[in-house]
Amino acid sequence: MSCRFGISAAHPEQFLALPSKLSGRLAAIEFPGDMLESAAGFQKLSQLSKNGVFLCGRDFISPEIAALIPEENCKLRSELENHFQQRCAKAAELGVESFSVAFDIFQAVTSPVYRDKLGGFLRRCAGVIHDFRQTLYLVCRVPGGGSFDRWEDILMFRRELLCPGIEMMLELHPHEPGASEAIAAALKCFRFHDCRRRICYDSSVGNTLTGAALKRCSESCARELEQETVIFFYSGSGKIDSTRTGELEMLLNSCLPVEEES
Repeated sequence: MSCRFGISAAHPEQFLALPSKLSGRLAAIEFPGDMLESAAGFQKLSQLSKNGVFLCGRDFISPEIAALIPEENCKLRSELENHFQQRCAKAAELGVESFSVAFDIFQAVTSPVYRDKLGGFLRRCAGVIHDFRQTLYLVCRVPGGGSFDRWEDILMFRRELLCPGIEMMLELHPHEPGASEAIAAALKCFRFHDCRRRICYDSSVGNTLTGAALKRCSESCARELEQETVIFFYSGSGKIDSTRTGELEMLLNSCLPVEEES
């Protein structure tokens, strides 16, 4: 199994402040979906693509709206589906083949009604991404809040969709209470369905990414997995500049030597 590392930018300001070229082992960028409708954002995406940066979309539907979609009326859902299709088409122009959406995946496990409605919406989305040969990643937050441990049920929900273009992205929060146990359990459960991860920490409040946390979040129980795993780093709402990316490079090289990735 090969592994690629990158930077996740959740906000337009973060994305636009990123350097237009990435060096070393940080060779990927997760960009906010809003950048596809921004002239400055689309221009930067085009430049990054030309420079060989691996691009992956983030929040193609905003988390606030995504969580409410199954409960909304048919007219609004139809409008959102059209907007979603337009974003997929724009992304395809840049060669973007994957993106994430943070639906309320936990409610899909606990509420049969919500599960059916979300499943129907996702199957319609699957028809759109099939035409563009893209993959939609459903974000699964770890820890899931409280004592949630039904990772297998989440994986079963994904399987029941019967949509090969829909996969899972684990969003790992190593500084939260119970994170070590939850991350280990989730990685074990998703070991054959784990091609995207997002490691979240907020350096602005002192939650820096330590070597131990990096190793814990980068572990895999399926080294023989043929698909490439992409791990994105999201460091909170602060600016991501060359100094920040340089620090991540140093941490990667000291904690995860290249020879250990294969």
